[in-house]
Amino acid sequence: MGDRTPSRTVLVVEDNPGDARLVELFLIEDPSRPFLVFKAETLAGALESLAARPVDVVLLDLSLPDSFGLDTLARLRGAFPLIPVVVLTGTDNEALALEALRQGAQDYLVKGQGDGDLVRRSIGYAMERFRGELALRSSEARFRAVFESAGIGVVTSTPDGQINSANPAFCEMLGYDEAELRTFSAVDITHPDDRAASRELYRELVEGTRDRYHFTKRYVAKDGRHVWVRLTVTAVKLTSGQLDFSIAVIEDITEKKRLEDHMRLAATVFENSGEGLFVTDSDSLVIHVNAAFSDITGYQAAEVIGKNPRILASGRHDLAFYEKMWSDLTNQGRWQGEIWDRRKDGEMFASWENIAAVRDSEGVLTNYVAVISDITTRKQVEERLSYAANHDPLTRLPNRTLFQERLGRAMARAQRNQALVALLFIDLDRFKQVNDSMGHLAGDMLLQQVAERLTGCTRQGDTVARLAGDEFTVILEDIDEPRDAAIVAHKILHRLVEPFDLGGEGAQISSSIGVALYPSDAADAQGLIKLADEAMYRAKHMGRNRCQFHSLQVNAQAFERLALEASLRHAMERDEFELVYQPIFDLASGRVAAVEALLRWRHPEVGTLVPAQFLPLAEETGLVLDIGAWALTLACGHAVAWRKAGYPDMELHINLSGRQLREGQLLAGVALALEDSALPPQALVLEVPETQVVDRGPEVQALFQRIAALNLGLSIDEFGSGYSSFAFLRGLGASSVKVAQAYVRSAASVGDDAEIVSAIVALARGLHMAATAPGIETAEQLDFVIRSGCSRGQGFLLARPMTVDEMADFLAKGDLPVALKKRLEA
Repeated sequence: MGDRTPSRTVLVVEDNPGDARLVELFLIEDPSRPFLVFKAETLAGALESLAARPVDVVLLDLSLPDSFGLDTLARLRGAFPLIPVVVLTGTDNEALALEALRQGAQDYLVKGQGDGDLVRRSIGYAMERFRGELALRSSEARFRAVFESAGIGVVTSTPDGQINSANPAFCEMLGYDEAELRTFSAVDITHPDDRAASRELYRELVEGTRDRYHFTKRYVAKDGRHVWVRLTVTAVKLTSGQLDFSIAVIEDITEKKRLEDHMRLAATVFENSGEGLFVTDSDSLVIHVNAAFSDITGYQAAEVIGKNPRILASGRHDLAFYEKMWSDLTNQGRWQGEIWDRRKDGEMFASWENIAAVRDSEGVLTNYVAVISDITTRKQVEERLSYAANHDPLTRLPNRTLFQERLGRAMARAQRNQALVALLFIDLDRFKQVNDSMGHLAGDMLLQQVAERLTGCTRQGDTVARLAGDEFTVILEDIDEPRDAAIVAHKILHRLVEPFDLGGEGAQISSSIGVALYPSDAADAQGLIKLADEAMYRAKHMGRNRCQFHSLQVNAQAFERLALEASLRHAMERDEFELVYQPIFDLASGRVAAVEALLRWRHPEVGTLVPAQFLPLAEETGLVLDIGAWALTLACGHAVAWRKAGYPDMELHINLSGRQLREGQLLAGVALALEDSALPPQALVLEVPETQVVDRGPEVQALFQRIAALNLGLSIDEFGSGYSSFAFLRGLGASSVKVAQAYVRSAASVGDDAEIVSAIVALARGLHMAATAPGIETAEQLDFVIRSGCSRGQGFLLARPMTVDEMADFLAKGDLPVALKKRLEA
């Protein structure tokens, strides 16, 4: 047995002992992670319990003996604001529960509805959502603090080089305040000797020939000082590809430059520098390090002197990286660049490293001098700035720039893998009215909640992006067919019409969605976006709150199948299924030997559907399991009644699908139906298509052996359509076979088919099985199957499928089918 120690605690505040016990049973029935449940019957008792023993979540009934309604929630949250609350309500109090959600409850449950999975899932969601809200507030505060207190400069500039903004570190670096810096361009405060190179690099950034560059140059400070800096300048582009603005991360390297220029003379600077410094001999063995080196790497001087600097290697760089480093040192006398090293404790860190070769007056190599700058913090800031440049600040979704990049990647992967990509273009209906009537703050809250709901409707690998205003997109990768996109689109439509809580005020919107598919609709990203946008406008013009595919044919196919699936999911609860029965006759006596239960779907709009029209979809969705269980239970009850009414030996034939055969609980369900109806096991015959047992391996034989052990009948349906061997059929333990209908219908006129039917009957006799000929529609077919030795027959010539009442009347009359009566009297 595994460890069942509860890791989550719940306080159930409910004055009805039965309801409280039911919730408790739901919570402790999960064998993997049971909850530890505490209970209280009053609000006062709950507050006292929480004061003594905090819990992870509270399930709260709003109607308690000492408190009622929303005041109950307010008093609990006022006393314990950091514990998530799930409201318990009766079916007539759902409106009150929704108001409780607006006032701080994380979720609500309606008593008497749902099962343990729903209760546990709701509690998990409430806990996760509450933790997420706390973490988000904390994360936002930390990010603002890091940006404002960053130890390196951050500057944004317009395409013409004018400074837009500067953080405090950069202002302090040059002695200007931010207002003064906004009057300059970046070139204005650059040293005259560096201006030409600076202009050229920025020109390339504007023209789009480069997206980022690193540059070392000098600024002229307000007091005239020359400040050496290392810049990383990144372009932030518009959708058109033009530069919107640039972001520069600026590190003051003045001291580092001074050290590089005066290394041999600046022994004091060497020892007291904030940068890590080490010196090697000509054989690359360390002979001296400074204190900063030890602070950065964790190695004391005695631990590295006499050793090669490769002890710092992180393993992150390949051989080519070091070959390039040594090539520069040999040919140019120096190397500088970004490198990942490893501290003594194993932690990797990013550093900017300058290495110079030192030669004597005769040009002979004597030493290498290296300067290490720990730029881990700078790298983290760059990553945060990159995130900001590629994400919408309001919703934290990918923005247009990142969306374009991901769409391109998705299409490239789909082309390689011969797969589909669906692009959903989503526009919010009535967003402008909400924004105008409730204010921009409410509009922002609405957009944030829409982003959350869209993300919840998609898979982890999909992309949800906000392009602008109330326009969102979804990129769906690795979909098998357009219907998959239609399912997601409908999920989004349903989620977005649900009410929004905007700071205590409710709002209702809808959405219009356009869908375009790659590669069937467009071969490039811009074309796909254009077609999805056009489809979205078509949906909006058709009345809004709907989805349209670009291709009208795909639109019809996807939603027709989706509509059928939706109807199928509700057919059981709407009592739209019906069983009809077709007799199977003993051809020697003419009596009814068995009845076969056949399923019909009385669709309110389409009419009556036969199994071939909906069972494949039921198989695919798994609904066939519930439908099959219902049909089995109902048919067993009918069979018992008919056996009591004069047909004590009559069998009931039930068809099984491939999905049912693979369901592990099949025989348990059969046993339950037999027990509830009191139908003897030998009276039930399970019909299995031959195609579902051929080449299915030992597990099929094992299942059929268990069927035989339960004394159930087993019939192989559509026999002759597969490739069963004599030995395989004998190993199944079947009691009868049904000849494939195609052979029966053509046997009277096609010689080869007649021989096949005769062979099947002979095979059945050899295995002591009954042979049934279904699909008999003419007198010639009846004569042939009787001559061939079939013991049983079925078909429209003998009797059509009948309702349960018609079947009861037919059995009560006891009349023989006319065609069979004539044959027997001849």
